[in-house]
Amino acid sequence: MKHLLASFSFGRTPDAQFDLSAAIGSTLLRQVVSSGLYFVALWITTRRLGPHDNGLLVTALLLPQTLYALLNLGIGPSHVFHLSSGSGSPRAMRRMNWSLAFALWGSVALALAFASEPFVAHYLPGTAKSTALYASLLFPMMLLAAWTSALLQGARDYAAYNRTALVQPSAFFLGVLVLGGLHAVTVPAVLACHVLSQGALWLAGEAGVRRHAAPPARPGPTFGAAIGFGLRAHLSNVITFLNYRIALYLVSFLLDPTAAGQYALSIQLAEVLWLIAGAASVIVFPESAAHASTPAALRAMVRRVALSVFKFTALGALLAGALAPAVIPWVFGRAYGGAVLPFVILLPGVVTWSYMSVVANSLAGMGCQRVNILGALLSLTLNSTGCLLAIPIWGMRGAALASTVAFAVTASYTAIMYYRIMADRVARTAAGIHARQPG
Repeated sequence: MKHLLASFSFGRTPDAQFDLSAAIGSTLLRQVVSSGLYFVALWITTRRLGPHDNGLLVTALLLPQTLYALLNLGIGPSHVFHLSSGSGSPRAMRRMNWSLAFALWGSVALALAFASEPFVAHYLPGTAKSTALYASLLFPMMLLAAWTSALLQGARDYAAYNRTALVQPSAFFLGVLVLGGLHAVTVPAVLACHVLSQGALWLAGEAGVRRHAAPPARPGPTFGAAIGFGLRAHLSNVITFLNYRIALYLVSFLLDPTAAGQYALSIQLAEVLWLIAGAASVIVFPESAAHASTPAALRAMVRRVALSVFKFTALGALLAGALAPAVIPWVFGRAYGGAVLPFVILLPGVVTWSYMSVVANSLAGMGCQRVNILGALLSLTLNSTGCLLAIPIWGMRGAALASTVAFAVTASYTAIMYYRIMADRVARTAAGIHARQPG
């Protein structure tokens, strides 16, 4: 896979320090391996649990996933931005990670302890209070794993970052494999695999950061400045997370656990096509922060990457759409036949979103978070409104259609704004260089 991407020659970063084809290819290879491990684990859990219990699992997982999305404070992007732009102290950032993660989880656990059973059951259908408390243990592990890994990404040590990121899917796969062999696949057991695998990633990240010989940092931002950048990134990420999950939640809320289990599979399979966009974004974000002062070279780099990502994702979507009617029921069982059409409907939105993902991460790396926030708000509005209108009429198909329309419109808006911003920056930079020339 790495050599396949290299044949298309994405070029090098503006400072010529990294070969983009190699960096993105290596990251994609890690994503493919991770997805393969997840796919096998997903196959085991979905077949052993069945649509009903799988729906209960994904509903319980919505709690820590939503908590992570709402309360991660954008610390990870802040770490990446400040380290890749040449400021920040990894040691101070690690201390901040530990204190914030356990303080946030303590607050959540206390709130859940005082919540009533009917309250929990209303917002997490089919989930007992004890299960919700148990699932909340995943929340601090997700925070620590993500924030610690971000230090390696911000240091632009992509090899160490990719090695470390493989720990979580490997641990989760091994845990589920053991459960399958023991015929012990249950909702609590799979939740335990999620918690332990995220904890393993956190510890591996800590070891990697301690071994990493980063160059001495310049005088870094204050705690307030770091949190300020993080909160702006966090707002965009929160809204984006809601975009990804609002349709699933509304399917669960308006339909039933069986429909939620089927639609969850549609989403999980569709998101596999974001592998290339995700790999590219891992590189584009810190590289945009590192090279914001050379907009022309940066724009050329991002354009090459975004177009290639779009083409690869579109090709994958065509192949997946053609194979889905036969493959999904065969691999996951006939009970998941209802996931086929929603999956196919999601594909156009997934393809357009892949292009947007690259340019949005470039905007974030340059500190232009306002466009991403407005784009995410636009998508959330279209997605939630569309789901509320379409799900009662068309069920899961309506949810998929609403998401696809929202993703396509948002991608168009973000791409247009990105090229306007870059054209202005290139013009201003050229004018500044011209003004400094003698004569």
